[in-house]
Amino acid sequence: MTSIVCALLTAAGFYFSLGLGEQWWLAWLAPIPVLWLAFGKTNVWRVFFASWAAMALGATSVLRAYGGLLPGIVLILYISIPSLLFAVSVVGARYVQRTLGSVAAMFMFAALWTAFDFLVSFGTSNGSVGTPAAAEVGMPILIQTASLVGFLGITFLLGFVSAGIAASLRTGASLPVGIAIATLVANAAYGYWRMSEPPSGFLRVALVESDDAVGKTNQEDRAASFKASEAYIAAMEPLRDARVQLIVLPENISQVAPEWRAEAQAALAVVADRTQATVVAGFNTKVDGARRNVSWAFSPGVAQPTTYEKRRLVPVRESAVFTPGPGPKSLPNGVGLEICKDMDFQAMLRSDSVLTRPVVLAVPAWDFDKDDWSHARVAVLRSVENGVPMARSARNGLLTLNDRYGRLVARTKTLGGFTVLIGDLPLQGRGGDTVYDRIGDVFGWLCGAAGLGLVSWSFFLTRQSLPASAEGSPLQ
Repeated sequence: MTSIVCALLTAAGFYFSLGLGEQWWLAWLAPIPVLWLAFGKTNVWRVFFASWAAMALGATSVLRAYGGLLPGIVLILYISIPSLLFAVSVVGARYVQRTLGSVAAMFMFAALWTAFDFLVSFGTSNGSVGTPAAAEVGMPILIQTASLVGFLGITFLLGFVSAGIAASLRTGASLPVGIAIATLVANAAYGYWRMSEPPSGFLRVALVESDDAVGKTNQEDRAASFKASEAYIAAMEPLRDARVQLIVLPENISQVAPEWRAEAQAALAVVADRTQATVVAGFNTKVDGARRNVSWAFSPGVAQPTTYEKRRLVPVRESAVFTPGPGPKSLPNGVGLEICKDMDFQAMLRSDSVLTRPVVLAVPAWDFDKDDWSHARVAVLRSVENGVPMARSARNGLLTLNDRYGRLVARTKTLGGFTVLIGDLPLQGRGGDTVYDRIGDVFGWLCGAAGLGLVSWSFFLTRQSLPASAEGSPLQ
């Protein structure tokens, strides 16, 4: 019965913090019940299954957005694999606690959970979209560690703090929880210090979106495409008096045939000239004979747009239709171009930022309604990792403006008709200059090595103790 209660408590914590959950503070507490169970005398297999079930049940929050939209096998893997790895991390911490003590177990759980989070990010379908670190975007002061070691640093802190609390609750010792609290305070202090730097300037940005103004996205329908484009052009006209410098529209407004692509682009180029703003808009069209999900970036006074082709595609829904594009693109004025799911892949975004040194990222996107914040906050993590502000305009989702520290300057939900969000985005240097940009995912590899080292040391100590036990046995 105790195992079931612990599993349900952890599941509830994960359900309301990870995935579609929004209670960031629960992510620090969610692992505690199953870790408390693991640090006791409960059978190891019961601990394993309780931990696996807890994470799996918690992860089912994503079904509210993706159930019936993504293939069943994709959802099963999305839920079951991280749950299995979480359970292994809990059991590993239990093993180390019995040989090396509670403080070592804290490091063990945090290191293993982080290493497995890093391992999952290598997946070509979803990258780091499922990381527990994303839950903390709701409290920017706690995620600045991402500028040092990436999102993995936040995962480590979540595991380290929760394991410390669990160990003290189980053993009554104050040292583990003391170390945990001190670490959490130090992390918050670093966040406060980093976020205290004043901006060097501001960029006035407008996000323009309509869930209704959509042309045919899977066939070349000239009339429907121009109708959608004209609706957006009309919505952008009033921005001439708003002194905006950047306008971002959503992803995949319509499919545009090569035969009338120049005409469609010319109409949007006129808006850039009239508003004197860079206009970034998402469409899909054929490039080099293959269908691509693209964003066109129109600069004032420049007839031809810069074309960026999406590189990371939603499994099945997009990958069966579109061909991924080549490397990163940015404009001379420092506007970096990405599209929606590109933001789920930390290594690619880090490479982009180092190569292009963007002033701001313009990100057309298309979400699944209920996953609006859960997907947007993964993109916000990239801003903190690489030190670059972001303007993200998502159909069926959120319009968000955030600074390089992950603070939301403005946010609003799309409502069907046209929504226009205008805000002054703080600027501070260029992206690609953080410690994380320089060292990459070294921390993930170190956590893997630390986890393996602690397990090996514990195993060695266990083996060393066997002969001593045998010598004192009455059988000899």
